Amino acid sequence: MTAAKPGQNLPRRPSTGRRFITANTEIMLRDLFPGMIPSAVVEEAVRDRAIREGRLKKPARRQS
Repeated sequence: MTAAKPGQNLPRRPSTGRRFITANTEIMLRDLFPGMIPSAVVEEAVRDRAIREGRLKKPARRQS
């Protein structure tokens, strides 16, 4: 007896290249940060939010 494969006949999900951001975020990145690498913008935003919420300490300032 063959095991059931419920998703076998479903069409493949289209690969949009966008996994962790919404369509609105993609538009904002394109319009507000043209030419910048989206992952760098997202990383900076996450770091800033983590510092604001006290989850990450601010980097030490260099004494020059």
